[in-house]
Amino acid sequence: MDGHDAVIELLNAEDVGTIFTLMSEDTMAMMSELETAWDDRIRMIKTRHEQGAMAMADGYARSSDGFGVCLVGRGPAVAQTGTAMVTARKKGSDVLVIVPESARSAAYDIKEFEQTAYLRSTIGNVVSVGSHETLVPKFREAVRRVKTGDGPLAIQIPWDILDGTTAEPDEIEPVQMPAGNGRIHPDRGAIEQAVDLYVESDAFQPPVILAGRGAIESDAKAAIEALAERMSALLTTSLQARDYFSDHPYYLGFNGAWGTNLANKYTNEAKLVFAFGAGLNPYTIDDGHVFGPETKVIHVDSEPASLGRHADIELGIQGDARVTAEALTEELRRRDIDRDGALWSEELKATIAETSPMNDREFPETPGTIDPRELVTELNELLPEAKKVVTDAGHLTRWVMDGIRTPPEDFTFTLDFASIGLGLPMGVGTAVAAEEKPCVTVCGDAGLMMSIQELETAIRNDVPMTVVVMNDSSLNSEYHSLDAKGEAPGVARVDAPDFAAVAESLGARGHTVRSLEELADLSDELGTAPSGQLVIDCKVNHLVRHRSKT
Repeated sequence: MDGHDAVIELLNAEDVGTIFTLMSEDTMAMMSELETAWDDRIRMIKTRHEQGAMAMADGYARSSDGFGVCLVGRGPAVAQTGTAMVTARKKGSDVLVIVPESARSAAYDIKEFEQTAYLRSTIGNVVSVGSHETLVPKFREAVRRVKTGDGPLAIQIPWDILDGTTAEPDEIEPVQMPAGNGRIHPDRGAIEQAVDLYVESDAFQPPVILAGRGAIESDAKAAIEALAERMSALLTTSLQARDYFSDHPYYLGFNGAWGTNLANKYTNEAKLVFAFGAGLNPYTIDDGHVFGPETKVIHVDSEPASLGRHADIELGIQGDARVTAEALTEELRRRDIDRDGALWSEELKATIAETSPMNDREFPETPGTIDPRELVTELNELLPEAKKVVTDAGHLTRWVMDGIRTPPEDFTFTLDFASIGLGLPMGVGTAVAAEEKPCVTVCGDAGLMMSIQELETAIRNDVPMTVVVMNDSSLNSEYHSLDAKGEAPGVARVDAPDFAAVAESLGARGHTVRSLEELADLSDELGTAPSGQLVIDCKVNHLVRHRSKT
């Protein structure tokens, strides 16, 4: 068999049902085989740009139980994926990238460049195949690493090995994973020390529990809420765990530079903060401003290198978030300490329920546009309650985080590398993976222009999705940054095209919205799962500034 036949069979053994790709001369034989002999088992999503293929695989991985697969060519093809690769690496996405490299016999290759060094600087993990004999074991190694959370990862296969004759393996089976949950139990002495700090803290000031992505991965919600009740603690999250406790009456929102005023206020006033599975990076703690001068932080994380890495802490506990929360509750029970909501006043409960995360500042109106605060609030009412939401990066992201509610497992943002332009393709990948829920992708006009060709990919591959464009005809983060510095912000203004017309020219349904009334007229289309591709070009007032930019 050819090398690419072995690769296809290995992917099929892992129940890989989708590959995101764009044809190149060194992948065309494999793609031809996939289309002619495997189309009933493995779906190829053929994109319009390699960056789109990588971002789609990332979006797919973030929204599925399996891993995403991206197949791109060597040299300039893989070079096109750089921004999406770094984004996936910073997220730690379970993505396997299959990329050929120059044939071993090639004396000269016009597409040759320092590909291995490039991959190491972008995606991070690289496995290289050096011979026909090592193709299968190396590929299995790459799959095993991605399945165990060591992704994303690129496997390089020389072109003459990928399309050359390879010995057929005796049998091809899925990579077996080790049994066991691998939960790290905290040190008993550390638990006792943490409870001592709680006992010594201000009895009249509620402590705060801040949960991050590690808490979600640990399924720690019930354990943390039980601990909060016993300690009379208030609940907040990091951005990546936004809305994890949304159904709890004492959830204040998410912390950080973009965080809600309530979450940041009470965390700053707290004498004691428990952080579970949150990296406490400079964004989460707003360069240290989230914590007050008297705040003591107890940091819980399964990775010891994360403890106190970005923030000054009083105590670091290595442990699984759920197991550690349960251990803390048990130690409080053993000492007969139970404050059972003693600091959970009805007044505070009402304040939380009535406080909007968005500022109420007044800004000049611009004709024919919508205030973005009002737009996201109305969208939250019109969109289905159960949905996947993907947002591109930019000023618009902050409005989406404030106004469109969804559980953290159904929310994807592309901010990991602070790059705009990945929202649409990542939304396509998310929609492919999440067929049971409608997918809504929110883009800015500048970011959408960088990847609008992938709307045609969604149309051609029958991927249903709704695309909301927050169109302010500007690079709005830069606009407000320039304005705040006293510089002329007009340089950040770039007129956008008629996205509704562009969408319709490609085969999607398109609408232009300039008022809340026009948006309400689309309630039937917005409130149901899309049967195809719907693009709503929402003209937004570019002068309205998010609270984090004031």
